[in-house]
Amino acid sequence: MSGIFINFRKQDEPGFAALLQRELSRCFGATAVFYASTTIRPGDNYEFGLLDGVRRAQVLVAVIGPRWLSTPHESGGRAVDHRTDWVRREIAEALSRGTCVIPILINDVERLTNATLPDDISHLAKCQYLRLRHDNLEYDLARITAELGTHLGDRSQPDSLNQ
Repeated sequence: MSGIFINFRKQDEPGFAALLQRELSRCFGATAVFYASTTIRPGDNYEFGLLDGVRRAQVLVAVIGPRWLSTPHESGGRAVDHRTDWVRREIAEALSRGTCVIPILINDVERLTNATLPDDISHLAKCQYLRLRHDNLEYDLARITAELGTHLGDRSQPDSLNQ
C-alpha cells in the first residue's frame, strides 16, 4: 500500500505538487507516496498504474490551484467535466472506495462548491481542506505531514506545529 496518492493537474501549480511529494517522501518514505512520474516505471501501463495507485492508497491528496477548475480539455470545455479527465477519475475512484480525500488548496484558492463539480466528485466540496501557501511553507508543510501521519496511523511523527 502506498499510503498517500498525490493527485494534481500538470497545468495547475505542478511545483507545489512536486514540493509536496518531496516533503512527504522525506517524512514517510518514498514507497509511502504515489506520485505518477516517479512511481510508474517507464514502459508500464500508466492507466493501470494510476488506478492501482488510487486503490492502494489510504489517503488521496488533491492539489488544487487557481486553474484546477478552469483547465481546458483537449476536446473543449473544462477538463473536470470530462469523464476521461485523469484528475477527476482518480478522485472519483478514491471517493467511491471510501478513501480519505484531502483537498490541498494552494495559496488563496477558494473552496470548491458542489455546483462547480461533476456529480461523481461533488463530495470533494465537503471534504475538509488544508492550505499550502508560498509565504507559509514551513508551517503548512508541517501541518500537512502531521495530519497525514494521523491518517496513516503514524503517531511517531514529531508535533512540529508546537515547536
